[in-house]
Amino acid sequence: IDRPYMVTEWGPVGHWEVDKTSWGAPIEPSSSDKAAHYLKNFQEVIAANDDRIIGSNAFLWGQKQERTPTWYSMFLADGSSTEAVDVMEYVWTGAWPANRSPQMEGLLLDGKAAHESVELSPGERYRARAIAVDPDGDPLTYRWELRPESDATQVGGDREEVPELITGLIDAADDGMATVLAPAQAGAYRLFITAYDGNGHAGHANIPFLVQ
Repeated sequence: IDRPYMVTEWGPVGHWEVDKTSWGAPIEPSSSDKAAHYLKNFQEVIAANDDRIIGSNAFLWGQKQERTPTWYSMFLADGSSTEAVDVMEYVWTGAWPANRSPQMEGLLLDGKAAHESVELSPGERYRARAIAVDPDGDPLTYRWELRPESDATQVGGDREEVPELITGLIDAADDGMATVLAPAQAGAYRLFITAYDGNGHAGHANIPFLVQ
């Protein structure tokens, strides 16, 4: 268009726009994939048109549950900032922060990635592996969480409940490796991993899986 415009909301790819597993669970990009998407959006749609754009609103400077607790959140519920916040500082000031957030390169469960539609047998043990690095060389610590898949059907950002935490099924190591005991009850679940750098920053990823 050849007239002034505002981008009233921009951010990660929506849960209705992504690839899904064979049972229909949306595959959430990692925190690093989202950060790259924020940067691309800004450079190609906003910065490239500074003769016409009059402003923009990045979504979301905060934390909320929408399909997952992390999908649209630049911050985690505990206040940790993610790589998307690094990007915001860069596009607003022209300089990266002095200490960068951990970068999440991958998450595997039973040797498979999310797009491979991971299916597990109830009561069996499986290996999980998170692949994360810290740009500053900070030592990383990891938090694993297991939750049922959200059955929310809200639209437009209406409030959703966070699915309850399932405890006692993960035996985690200090190096991003864990052993996961598949729940005894058949159904859809999601495994979450968060990597912390000890400086208030975190990287995250999750993988949906089906027990049957």
